[in-house]
Amino acid sequence: MKNVLKKSSVVLMTLITLFSLMIFTACGESEKKEDDSLGKITTFYETVVDSQKCMDTVADDIYSCWYDAIYKDEYYGSIDLAIAYAQDHNKENLAKIEENEPIIQSLYKEVRDTNLSVEIKAVMSAYSDYYEFVVNVSGSFNSYSASKESLKKELASALKDLALEI
Repeated sequence: MKNVLKKSSVVLMTLITLFSLMIFTACGESEKKEDDSLGKITTFYETVVDSQKCMDTVADDIYSCWYDAIYKDEYYGSIDLAIAYAQDHNKENLAKIEENEPIIQSLYKEVRDTNLSVEIKAVMSAYSDYYEFVVNVSGSFNSYSASKESLKKELASALKDLALEI
């Protein structure tokens, strides 16, 4: 009987040890996944902020040149020439925006279903709208000027909300 109790105790202790190790390992893996997600979310955030700064500069320059073409008769009064000038003047910003675009898209796919999915999706939606606005200039001067500020604010607000959660 004593041998049976000893063997049972050894088996029980082994099972408890194994169970504890399994729980510890699972918790460690969960924390590692959360750390990886947080790192990717932070990189996503920082890359969008980097692009936002460039997009703000490009949008403001396009607006200024467009305004000057209409109201100051610069660029021979040509809107197309004014926009082309602003884009040429912002080659580096536009290159940075285009460089960041696939990175942002890739990171978004990895982080969109995390615990911050609502904030991340809001950032991506605002970013996509602003990106299209800056890269593919169209519409009238009045629609451009009205959209410029609202799109800037929308992205800034979404980024602020995400930053508060990171």
